Amino acid sequence: MSEFSVMTTATGREAGRDGGIPSQVAVIGLACRFPGARNADEFWQNLTGGIDSIARSTTPQGMIARGLLADPEHFDADYFGLSPREARLINPQHRVFLECAVEALENAGYDPARHGGAVGVYAGAGENAYAQLTRDLRASDAAGRGPLSTVSDWEIRVANGPDFLCGRVAHRLGLRGPTVAVQAACATSLVAVHLAVQGLLNGECDLALAGGVTVRHPAPADPSDDVGIQAPDGVCRTFDANARGLVSGDGVGIVVLKRLADAIADGDRVDAVIRGSAVNNDGADRIGFTAPGVDGQAAVITNAQRAAGVDAGTCTYVEAHGTGTPLGDPVEIEALTQAFRRDTDRRGFCWIGSVKTNIGHTDAAAGVAGLIKTVLALKHGVLPPSLHFETPNPQIDFAASPFRVVTRTQRWRPPDGLPRRAGVSSFSVGGTNAHVILEQTPTPRRPTPPPGSWYLLPLSARTPQALAAVTDRLAEHLRARPRTPLADVAWTLQTGRPEHGHRRFALVQGHADSIRVLEGAEPDRLVTAPAEARPEPVTFRFPAAGERLTKDGTGRRFERLYHAARLWQRCGVQPDAVEGEGVGALAAAAVAGVFRPTDAALLVAAAADGAEARQLASLVRQAGPRVPAMPLRVGRARSTSPVQAVDPEFWAAYLRQAMTGDQQPGSLPRDEPDRIVVDLETVGIPDTDRHILRTLGSLWLSGARIDWSALVEGHRPGRVALPTYPFERQRHTVATKAPAAGPAAPTSAAPALPDGAATLKVVTALFAEILHLPEVEPDESFFDLGGDSLIATRFVARAREIFPVDLVARTLFEAPTASRLAALIEDRMDRAAGARQADRVERVATGGVR
Repeated sequence: MSEFSVMTTATGREAGRDGGIPSQVAVIGLACRFPGARNADEFWQNLTGGIDSIARSTTPQGMIARGLLADPEHFDADYFGLSPREARLINPQHRVFLECAVEALENAGYDPARHGGAVGVYAGAGENAYAQLTRDLRASDAAGRGPLSTVSDWEIRVANGPDFLCGRVAHRLGLRGPTVAVQAACATSLVAVHLAVQGLLNGECDLALAGGVTVRHPAPADPSDDVGIQAPDGVCRTFDANARGLVSGDGVGIVVLKRLADAIADGDRVDAVIRGSAVNNDGADRIGFTAPGVDGQAAVITNAQRAAGVDAGTCTYVEAHGTGTPLGDPVEIEALTQAFRRDTDRRGFCWIGSVKTNIGHTDAAAGVAGLIKTVLALKHGVLPPSLHFETPNPQIDFAASPFRVVTRTQRWRPPDGLPRRAGVSSFSVGGTNAHVILEQTPTPRRPTPPPGSWYLLPLSARTPQALAAVTDRLAEHLRARPRTPLADVAWTLQTGRPEHGHRRFALVQGHADSIRVLEGAEPDRLVTAPAEARPEPVTFRFPAAGERLTKDGTGRRFERLYHAARLWQRCGVQPDAVEGEGVGALAAAAVAGVFRPTDAALLVAAAADGAEARQLASLVRQAGPRVPAMPLRVGRARSTSPVQAVDPEFWAAYLRQAMTGDQQPGSLPRDEPDRIVVDLETVGIPDTDRHILRTLGSLWLSGARIDWSALVEGHRPGRVALPTYPFERQRHTVATKAPAAGPAAPTSAAPALPDGAATLKVVTALFAEILHLPEVEPDESFFDLGGDSLIATRFVARAREIFPVDLVARTLFEAPTASRLAALIEDRMDRAAGARQADRVERVATGGVR
């Protein structure tokens, strides 16, 4: 704990609200996409390189300038189980945010499927025209039954509404904590961070994603500025005398937050600490609704510093809201100065800058953009420059203030005895103000594993192509970061990544060796599963020895088999069934709970010593066999019933037969092929770490769940930042021509179909038509392909136009595949035809009188 203790000053207020660490929150991961940067590493390179990432073009109407994301309409729909139809409808902001959420959790080293606590999502999105574009295109499609003609208003709302941004992340990633949609204009994402901090400190969640997103797709092509806040030259000159307005930008950013004490205990990577935060509003104390207020901004900064328990004089950097407007910049410096002057009269000790000079004003993502910039600066000990600053705005008296603008990349060196500490501001139209106090994190000392240790690096992806990319990116990452502890790399991969179906593992020893293995130089240590892994039940198999055993040999063999089972169970490989032959039958029974291990060992010894059947039966009774806790198969029987498992005579007869060698060894029967069979004779008790890891890797490739913590008993490695998932993105937008639909289905009632094959063909074509897919396989589920109850209602309406049977939406839940639904329709049509025939017969028989 002392490694993370907070440095103190003479003010006596450094301990925080309730003694320090309990009231602090750690930033343990982050992810972002900003103009000119696909990830946080590229973002940091651009910042320290002083790169202006604004795209500009001159038109007859004026300058068009905007910070743009690369390919915001591209999205890996398959990763999230979304059909192309759904992906096209979902707002690009939601899609970009969804991918960023995956990257943030991976950056933090957490797999939500294996995180036991509640994970919250606090975020908001900006405005864009995608929903209206969808409605407009739907109207044009309506006459010709185009791909959007069947889209409902409800679908458009759910796919685009800001209310559903956080809920979509929780649904697709399986998160069960609070989901809070935040709408506070430009302050949205920093308010989201504040709310996430409160949620963590109040115990509402144990891990939190917080951030925001703004993506305007299609990007505006009109340079008009009807309110006069856009910089006419397309350059954001925050605090400069030539500042004429802001420049708009797109972006997404998410931070992963956790209570600091928990992060330390769990070995998380802590990039920065949030000491405190505050939110308020200017109220009526300003000249207009859209104008900033000095007193409100000063108050929120002071409140955040008080919440953090820090003296303003210890803050040596402020990431300003800094829009670059002639009115907003002077107000912000005045408010900051007012807040700082409550603690200190010093001048020019605190650096200040604005990320908006690099990427523009990203609206709902603006606050988290500044936060991520500052977290990275704290982590690296470097202050990036604030661009386009030459001459101070004449309304700002920097010389009398505590602040100096950062104009070049420089080391961040606070006074001796103080940590690097910063404030981050975000203020919005409408008066909402937010401020966060951040602090650097001392690097913890971790135990160093002995040289020559072996490590297992598990790698997985949703497709073989993505798996190859995962492997290549990890090799590149390790080459670029040779000092990354390999124990931490292995632990992060083992516990902090979703376990996808396509798998491989690398068995490595040392950093350089890891790169060689990942690049394929040692094929026997880079093992790829021959087929996609699926979670399957596990059977422990205890085979017979193959020869008669002496008393001592039998006892040793039994001990070797119980211990092997115990080893793999300790590693998380828990059987759902056991089967055994000879001595192995008693080992299987012990694992199933029929016998205590000591009693099973006595039975083995007695049988090997030649005990008679009556003696064996007596010993079994004394042992008190219990009903097995899982399916048990003894010998070559198809199964062993619970009655047999507790029957002394059954065991006595079996042991006499097995020990006299009357039953020759052979393959135990396999009636359930969809199982992972762990042959305890084959895997045995590994005598080396390398053997243990290779066996565990092979089991993991087969789909077994592994408890990786068994490999690190006594010491817990840390989590480190590693390359995130290589999404396989494709373009999804309503503005694009939809994929060609399947064979056109009839639009009016069709004549009786000649056979079931024709019915299946039409149903399959209907699936493709309604779901806007190029083709559909007969055994694919309507709902797995993107259908829902609303789409099902439209489907059955179309199907009733074609087939003379009664169908309702619930029918699709009963028969969700084309093949099953076609069979159901055929059955109903046959019954209807039979009923009509019976009616005709009855009419003939009764002369038409009923």
